[in-house]
Amino acid sequence: MNAWSVSIRSQPLLTKDEAAFYNLLRLTVQDQYLVFAQVPVWCLVDVQSKVPKARTTFLNTIALRRVDFALVHPGTLATVTIIELDDPAIPPAQKEGRNKLIDSVFKEAGIALVRLKNPGAYTAPTLAAALSLDAGNM
Repeated sequence: MNAWSVSIRSQPLLTKDEAAFYNLLRLTVQDQYLVFAQVPVWCLVDVQSKVPKARTTFLNTIALRRVDFALVHPGTLATVTIIELDDPAIPPAQKEGRNKLIDSVFKEAGIALVRLKNPGAYTAPTLAAALSLDAGNM
């Protein structure tokens, strides 16, 4: 045990399905974008408020939220697109609330968000189309 009285072990960052999708995503975007996985929402947006408590409350709301994948421009390092994979294990009511929050955050930030169902069904060309990527630049 440690000073926190908890057990801590390493765990995989991605599931096998997420890792397979990550590899396909990297193949699809090639050097057009950097691909990051399991990124905390608060790392992707700049939250400002004239009311410090409002900022703190909002940051607490998004504190433990992560997105599945973020596509980042390699030159500017700006987040261009967020990719969320449909997780059938999450109960619909819980998913709806989370999705509304995530949708509103990225809409406000001006960052595109794409939700993909059945991520294992994509090929590089169909994924490029789903992400509205220009095949000529890949």
